Amino acid sequence: MPIPSILSPNWHFELSHLFLRGYDMRKNFKFFGTVTAVLSLVLSSTFVATSSSSAADKKPSVINVYLIPSPSADAIKKLAPAWTAKTGIKVNFTEVEYGTAHQKALLSIQTGKGEQDVVQFDNTFLAAFANAKALTALDSFTSASKEYDMADFTPSLQHYGDFGGKKYGLMLSTEPFIQWYRSDIYKSLNLKPAKTWDEYKVNADAIQKSGKASGQLMGYGPNTTWWWMQMVWSFGGSLYDSKFNPTVNSPQAIAATKFYKDLLSSAPKGALGVNGDDVTTQFVSTNVGQILQYAGYASGVFDPKLSKNAKNIATAPAPSGKVNAIELAGWNIGIPSDSKNKTWAWSFLEYMLGKTNAPNFLNAGAAAIGRTSITTNKALVAKNPYLALLSLPASATVYTYPSLVTWPEFDKVGSDGLASILSGKVTVEAGLQKLNQSLKVVLAKEPKH
Repeated sequence: MPIPSILSPNWHFELSHLFLRGYDMRKNFKFFGTVTAVLSLVLSSTFVATSSSSAADKKPSVINVYLIPSPSADAIKKLAPAWTAKTGIKVNFTEVEYGTAHQKALLSIQTGKGEQDVVQFDNTFLAAFANAKALTALDSFTSASKEYDMADFTPSLQHYGDFGGKKYGLMLSTEPFIQWYRSDIYKSLNLKPAKTWDEYKVNADAIQKSGKASGQLMGYGPNTTWWWMQMVWSFGGSLYDSKFNPTVNSPQAIAATKFYKDLLSSAPKGALGVNGDDVTTQFVSTNVGQILQYAGYASGVFDPKLSKNAKNIATAPAPSGKVNAIELAGWNIGIPSDSKNKTWAWSFLEYMLGKTNAPNFLNAGAAAIGRTSITTNKALVAKNPYLALLSLPASATVYTYPSLVTWPEFDKVGSDGLASILSGKVTVEAGLQKLNQSLKVVLAKEPKH
């Protein structure tokens, strides 16, 4: 497994991107087989769901916490001694690399032995975990906790870890797509941050024509579905309907895909091979005027040791189209269904991610969590202006990665289909018609929920 770039402030994006695209941009389909194995396990196995009992209330001497390498995981480990001092309960950490972490967690929970009390997972696996009854519903905990304070999140963020109307994961990071731009180039060309996608293209064309930099960059390579989904939603389209019938051949999706492809004219050479992390790498190390990228990359983008343009980078909300759509990504963390220490597992999570400790969690190096108390904290925002973009306005329509057990396969089929369209091998209309048929086969496997 390649070592993730230090440019990413939230390594899970690089690791998860490697995992979901089948390792090394899906060139290695053997690795993608791991994803298929996980899905087969989820769809066919009966998991042991342990209900809360008196044992959960008995104070243990230790709890076990399962993490995936990331700055958020590092912050949890840094702050754990303070929770131990407060409760007298030691914390054992197990840290597993992304490529096998979800499969190992599911296998552990399947045994029903209660080996872990807290588990970190990518939101892309929320549906699979919840569908497999591998997680404890947290609603009773969150509703009773003044310290966790759900009201400190805007409505669009309150349900990030929900599946089937229940909350199975707490938000461990808030990472919407946002607009990043070179303020020095914008100033020299008298440009303003785009509020619409049409304005974004106008800015990109102006930058490209000036010769100062490439106009813009998105992920047109193996991770292309992430940016394409943002476009489809912005143009008023959808990926599938309420009965899991794919709808990517709609007029809205066709218009969105044409626009997305047209933007290639202002992208750097070789853009068709650019993956998710490459977007950030090129932005901070070469001359690119603007990008659309997840907010989780902030610490690396603004670090002068990593970014040659750190002093000349600014942020703005993602442009809007027919719909003011915002694609939201990020980590989740929860309690395994077979934990024997659910009450104390919640105590640990409440302490780590509660309102009081939120500034400390951020300052410990974690990717930001978009609590209102964080996004409106004048001192923190003055130091990290992008934080103001994480609360997500009520006027926006927030989309998370599709809540599909079959998401990894959906993502791969989508990326493969879009590659043919973006390279010009097929027309947009023909390519999306073919993709719609391919996705119909994938979605037919989706469990009812």
